[in-house]
Amino acid sequence: MKNQLKMKNPTKLPKYIGISLFILFVSFSYAQNTKNSKIKLPESVFGEWQGNTGNGEYNGLLIHRDFIEFGYRPFMYQNIRKEPNGIFAFEAMDRQKNIQRYQMEILAEDSIKLKRGDDNFQLFIKHKDPLGSKRVTMANVPNKIKKTWFTTDGENNAEFKVEAEKIFFRTKPYTIEEVVHFRPNETGEYRFIVKNGKDYRMFYFKNWDEHYLQVSFNGGFGDLYKANKDYPDYRINDIEEYLASKFPQELRGDWLKGDGSNAWAFSFYYDYAVLDKKIWSYKSVDKTNGAYKIILENEREKKTVYAKQGKNKTAKFGYSPQTLKTYTLKTLNKPGFTLPNDVVYKEDELFKIDSATYSGIIRGFNPHGKEKTGMVYVNNVFTGNQDSHLIKIQDDGSFSVKFPSYHPQQVYVRFPNYNISVLVEPAKETWQLINAHKPEGIYFTGDIAQLNTDLMSLEFITRDFSFYDKVLIRVDQFSLAAYKKECISQYNRQVQKRDSVLKTRFISDKALQVFNLDLDYGLYEYLLSYDIYSKDRNSSKINSAYMSFLTPKIYDNKLAVVSSAYKSFINRLRFVPPMLGEISVVHPKPIELAKILESKNIALTKQEKALVHELKKFRKENAASLEKQEQFRKKNQEVIKSYSFKLSSVYRKLTDKEKSQISSRDGVNINLILEIMENKGLDVSFTSEEIAVQKARKELLTEEEYKHLAAYYTKENSNESKSFIQKHENIINAYVQSELLQQQTGKIRENLGNTFSADVIMSQYILGSMGLNFIPLSKTELIASQKKVSEPFIAKVIEVENNRIKKKIETNKSKIGFLARELPKTEADNIFDAIISKYKGKVVFIDFWATWCAPCLSGIKKMKPLKADLEGKDIVFVYITNQSSPKTAYNNLIPDINGEHYRVSRDEWNYLADKFNITGIPHYTLVNKKGEVIKTKLPPVSHMDGYKQIFKEELRK
Repeated sequence: MKNQLKMKNPTKLPKYIGISLFILFVSFSYAQNTKNSKIKLPESVFGEWQGNTGNGEYNGLLIHRDFIEFGYRPFMYQNIRKEPNGIFAFEAMDRQKNIQRYQMEILAEDSIKLKRGDDNFQLFIKHKDPLGSKRVTMANVPNKIKKTWFTTDGENNAEFKVEAEKIFFRTKPYTIEEVVHFRPNETGEYRFIVKNGKDYRMFYFKNWDEHYLQVSFNGGFGDLYKANKDYPDYRINDIEEYLASKFPQELRGDWLKGDGSNAWAFSFYYDYAVLDKKIWSYKSVDKTNGAYKIILENEREKKTVYAKQGKNKTAKFGYSPQTLKTYTLKTLNKPGFTLPNDVVYKEDELFKIDSATYSGIIRGFNPHGKEKTGMVYVNNVFTGNQDSHLIKIQDDGSFSVKFPSYHPQQVYVRFPNYNISVLVEPAKETWQLINAHKPEGIYFTGDIAQLNTDLMSLEFITRDFSFYDKVLIRVDQFSLAAYKKECISQYNRQVQKRDSVLKTRFISDKALQVFNLDLDYGLYEYLLSYDIYSKDRNSSKINSAYMSFLTPKIYDNKLAVVSSAYKSFINRLRFVPPMLGEISVVHPKPIELAKILESKNIALTKQEKALVHELKKFRKENAASLEKQEQFRKKNQEVIKSYSFKLSSVYRKLTDKEKSQISSRDGVNINLILEIMENKGLDVSFTSEEIAVQKARKELLTEEEYKHLAAYYTKENSNESKSFIQKHENIINAYVQSELLQQQTGKIRENLGNTFSADVIMSQYILGSMGLNFIPLSKTELIASQKKVSEPFIAKVIEVENNRIKKKIETNKSKIGFLARELPKTEADNIFDAIISKYKGKVVFIDFWATWCAPCLSGIKKMKPLKADLEGKDIVFVYITNQSSPKTAYNNLIPDINGEHYRVSRDEWNYLADKFNITGIPHYTLVNKKGEVIKTKLPPVSHMDGYKQIFKEELRK
């Protein structure tokens, strides 16, 4: 099989780098369909409406007399009708004849509910003007917009002409009906409603500068327009320099080899050239008898290039007049081209412990912009983690980063306003030119240039997101069998697209090998993802019979590691219920902990021995009662689990006094709980079965039996046991991880045998546990761990990763800039105020995190450059974690995280979680200089310019 789209990979942003202003052009026909009924929408619904998406995004809507605009797309009314329940229903059609179904419920003159297609009804409130805008006249529109604008498609056609009273679109005049200025405090954008007879059109003009505008159709970013035919077809800031450049127009551009490989060779621009992975300035350009002699130079050397203009966007270049070769500005379709040394990857040459290098130049990089760094994200299939590495961009746009690599793989790169996936290899360099001035300006040279070039040309096949919209987000509407059928159909469509490409142009054998693996393992990943996308979290639908499509050949394919989908495939395989079945480990209590310590030759203190002795005595004397409780627990395990989950959510909302009132020697007073819940109006309900089980548990033992248990369960004994457990927390965590690994190992081998995928999962168990606790393996543990895998290279990787953690711990010991703070002495519900009170007069950024949370650690790393920029300013970075972060891991990690650190108790965390509605981590909160919480939840750490702006605004106050 050959694949299915890997939908959930981070979506690429448009490659119009630096674009911030645009014209959105929307056109539509005026007349309503003659088949429409005579029913019309009420006058009160016509106007500007604002909805609430719940995520802070703009959600404006214009309901015109003749159309409804939704998401910048106009739909003409079709067949308006009024249902018996008073709801208006209608179809609406856009210019491309796409039809949408609408339902509208009128709540009042200023409020409606609108439903589009299968979406839910959404509330809209009427406004005189769109939010953040005002109505203006053409006299208020800047003169720099009132001009003729030309296309940037190479044709230089006059597309728009803006005058004082009219707008010409493709020479046709339109009278301006109204103008709205969005964000008038900024440069803003202008919305025009214009008409020519019954032909209405809408234009959204957002002025970029006097030289460029961008035109967008149906809400996309769209095409760029320029104010002068002589301007380049891409935005530049230095127009004067461009027009003054002496470098010939016919030789400018990104030149590809003319042999059919479509491989990039070099680029000549108006201001400099990129050749041999370097930037060159023009020392001189001379023309004699139609041939050019170009002398290039940089700080270290000079180079001479000879050139001659050709036809149809071709030219000849060479290092001497006698060695000129043909190059082209357009890709060539030569499916019969043969690439020398086109050798595919082989399993026995695949793995290597080394580093990969990713380098290149960003054409059009602004050194004075808000961001000067990028990130490369590397999936480590052997640890199961994603490692991130900072890319520092130099003022000339050049960059280079080196990072550990075990095999060829595709990595994800994020630059300011630009994202891309590239393939890297150990001991090799992936070199890339990113021409930010062109939508498809991505070029490669060096070690694996052809492979990356070909993979990039195939990328459009896996960029169809309709599968996500039609299937994945609606997965519960499909049976398991129907879902599998949809996945395979999507896969087959992509295979057909691939085959169509192969008939028209050259693709290297190695690129085709990698792409096919992407398709195959992307399909397997999605076939195993039904439960992931399902909103039903109570049960798994995937069973062993469903997984019969997986074969030993799929499991044992080492070449799969080059696929961008393989790590996710392994993740699905690792956690799919039929693979593991039921596994669990009971955390050791004091008696069990004492045995574990004894096995490790760790002596108990006198007090600990006494504690264990008393506990053994208690268990012996109350064996019958304890056995009753244990059997009851096993019999009602699922009900108790459900009840406990609900109870914990209630418990977080109780005062200390209420918590003490509901607790008794025989458990929780369920009647009192129900009474408190009713008084507080808590939206939690227990089932009759849950209540019955709790009451049965209360009556399980006799009064005498409860007295015997209560005699031991004193606060003093409880505190001693708790202290004993906490003292050896690391030993307990290691024990639990070891026991889980033992069970997981058995299940994986049972289901996957001695295959490569089984070894990869084994490696993730071993290295994941080590990374989680940030505790390296001892020599004995390392040898034992390596014996759990049959693949020699993976055994070696375990050793390398173990040494890496050792080195990291040693490096962290010498670091400064962090403070592990003692918690203030206060009640749990006052802990937050006590923490921030010491930072009055400073802006406080609070990061709720954990040592085991990969997104938390990634966010911390992304924030690092910004923290360095703000060093010395009145801002404090506070990091709060809880007891789920193992103490050793916590102590080993925080030296690498500059800031103030707090490790709170479970109760304190519960109060914080309730206060800030922390449902997941990382969770970010911002406090101003007055000590006031101004943002309870900040967005994820992705683009640092947004955070930089937020911090600067608060620091100015």
